[in-house]
Order: sequence, then structure tokens, then C-alpha cells
Amino acid sequence: MTTTDTRRHRLRGELTMLRDRTFRMVHPLSYEDLHSQHNALMSPVVWDMGHIANFEELWLLRELDGRDPHDPQLDELYNPFDNPRWCRGDLPILDQTEATEYLNEVRGDVLAIIDRADFRSDDPLLRDGYVFDMIVQHEAQHQETILQALDLRTDLEPYRPVAEAITPARRATVDDEERIEIPAGPFRMGTDDLTAAYDNERPVHDVHLDTYWMERFPVTARRFALFVEAGGYQNRELWTDHGWEWLAGEDATSPQGWMPDLAGGWLVRRFGHTRSLDPAEPVQHVNFHEAQALATWVGARLPTEAEWEKAALWDPTAGRARTYPWGEHQPHSEVANLDQRNWGPAAVGSFPAGRSAFGVEQMIGDTYEWTRSFFRPYPGYVTFPYPEYSEVFFGEDYRVLRGASWATSRSVARGTFRNWDWPIRRQIFSGIRLVWDHA
Repeated sequence: MTTTDTRRHRLRGELTMLRDRTFRMVHPLSYEDLHSQHNALMSPVVWDMGHIANFEELWLLRELDGRDPHDPQLDELYNPFDNPRWCRGDLPILDQTEATEYLNEVRGDVLAIIDRADFRSDDPLLRDGYVFDMIVQHEAQHQETILQALDLRTDLEPYRPVAEAITPARRATVDDEERIEIPAGPFRMGTDDLTAAYDNERPVHDVHLDTYWMERFPVTARRFALFVEAGGYQNRELWTDHGWEWLAGEDATSPQGWMPDLAGGWLVRRFGHTRSLDPAEPVQHVNFHEAQALATWVGARLPTEAEWEKAALWDPTAGRARTYPWGEHQPHSEVANLDQRNWGPAAVGSFPAGRSAFGVEQMIGDTYEWTRSFFRPYPGYVTFPYPEYSEVFFGEDYRVLRGASWATSRSVARGTFRNWDWPIRRQIFSGIRLVWDHA
């Protein structure tokens, strides 16, 4: 089998796997569930379904194959910039049956196109199947968005996914406050990959960092509970002005979904189900301000993007960056909690085989991790293939998160991937990792 045949086979498999997952995700939902806007932060699920199909049509049927629009009005309804999330429930969007038909019709044509696509083309959009990988990642990212919406709903029956959780075997108790020294020196940050990486991940560039200490594990629910119980949400000195302003408007007293357990400890509500919170799992559903306040309380700080990436990917012995913290092979269940297998974060210490060259663990999977960095272009950045993915968001409005969450598809979960969001957002599956300057 040639390299082109192998790539074609992989892309067909990824497209099919993710579409099957989309349909499995929405299968348990009622008509009302699919069409309701459960929270102004998130779209109705059926809007995401139509948007997935429309984005695929735009890039693979029209941009790549030169076809006429399926329906010009759909471009207006499913343009995320013209229609912010809070208003999408009022749009005359496709209903469940229509959106499903649209998804199936577009995908049928796409699978025919992929069989004759020239992956050796001089067109950078088509070369090595880049645009098909972009579509794969787009659907995977919207699956995570759909799960965020389902996690926020409170007025309907609990969500019961088709697939049951597969909880990884737990290691013996670990020190959830252990720190690892990351020595000073240069490293190569970013990627020059043109087959799947987004434009904001490119290009590779040299960065020099002083010595710092990073925690081996993300901050656990146990440790964040201590912050809550010590009055962290009421202590003005721990919060920045912006953070305190958010806190006053939100009236938050703990992470999203947390509730005190009358028997002691904490309960957590996820997808409408309430259970005891595992103190050994990474804290989830905290925003940048909460992460920063916790870091201040501990006497630490949040990492920069560069500090996070060096600890995750740099191999000082080989003098090069890895694709993943554990090496070059694709993610699997022994190295990371991904692909909605566990339906929540796994206890710290569950994936020793996924550690980085420096020994830092669980940097891919479980939760995205807030950094202190603003979302800015790397030196030498070039927009491709459209400015609305990265370029229009650059600046100081957004903070960067790194890694991946338990809900992230392995199609997206790579070490150079950059996520970003407003500092006030906590519906995302986000957590915390702490660093210290070297004394």
C-alpha cells in the first residue's frame, strides 16, 4: 500500500469513526433536548449538527470540488461569526431530521471525493490530505462543544451516553503535590507540520527558559477543596481585579458542578448525574480566574505556554521535541484519558506510561490546562487556510489552554495543539497545573 493509499484509508476511517460518534452522542436525546438552548453560553445541539455539515460542505464540496451551494441560506444560519451562541436558539435552523439528512448527504459526496483526491497536489489545502484532516478535527472539536452544552443542562432528564465509562486501573496512592525541576536552556517550540496542525501551532521557533519547577500532576479535587474550605472564594487578596469582578457577578463559591456533601466531602453533578467527587481526580470546570486565585493561595503561578510545552514535549537527551509527551506513537488507553472513555477525569497517577521525558504526567487528556499566556501568533506565523480560525482571536482577550481533556478526540490531542477561551469561561473541561520559579 502506498503512502497516499495509507493516508486515504486513515482519513476515511477517521471521518467514519467521528460521524458514528456524533450520531451516538445525539441518539439518547429527545427532540426537545436537541432543539433547546440549555444555556446562553452554548448552542442548541441541533445547531452544531447543521454547522458540522455546512462546514464540511463549504470546504470539501465547494472549495475543493467546485460545487454550487446546497442552500445559500444555510451559510447564513450556520456562520458562527454572524450568529453568536446566545442567539442560535432563535434561528430558523434545520430540525433533527433535516440536519441528519444534511450530514448524510454531504458525507456521502465527500467519501466519493476522497477516493479520487490527489494528495500530491501543489495546492497546500489538498496536499497530504490537509483539508480532510481539518474536517476531521472540526467535527471532533464540536463533539466536545456539544458535551459542554449537555453538561450545563439542568431542566431535563440526565444524559445517558450510549457507551459506558471505562475507568482506568488506579495506581497506588501518589504524591499529588510532587514537583519536578525543568532545567534552564533552549528548546524548539511549535511545529512545522503541514498535514494536520493548525496555523497557530506553526512555525517551529527557538525559546530559552530559565529553570522552573512544575508539578508532576494537575491540581487535584482534594487540593482545590482545601482552597474552597479555607474561604478562597471570599478572600479578596487572592483575586485580580478582573477575577474579583467576575466572582461578584457570578456569585460562585466552588467549581462548576460541585455541591457540599452533608456526610462530608463534596458531590459533583455531571450530565445530570450526582455522585461523590473523587478527591484524586484533577479539578475540572474552573476558569482562568479560579486557576490564578488557587495558584496565588498556594504561592505558585500558572505556567506560560512555553513552560508547559517544554515540560510536555522536549526531550533533552535527544535534543528534539516529541509529538506527544510519551513519544511518537498515537494516543491509546494506557497513556492518556481521551475519546470520552471515562466520562470525566481519571485519578492522578493513572497513566505513568504517558509521562514526558522530564517525568511530568497527564499533560494530554483529563483536562485542558490554563496557562498565563495570551493567545498570540508565533514568530513567523502565516494564516492558513482562513483567518477566522486563529487570526481574528489574537490579542489579550483570550488566555491559552494546553493539553487535551477526557472529551477530546485523539484526532486533536497532540502536544502542540493550542486551545483558547475567555478567562471567565468554565464550562470547558479545564483544569490547573502549577509552576514555581527556581529559587
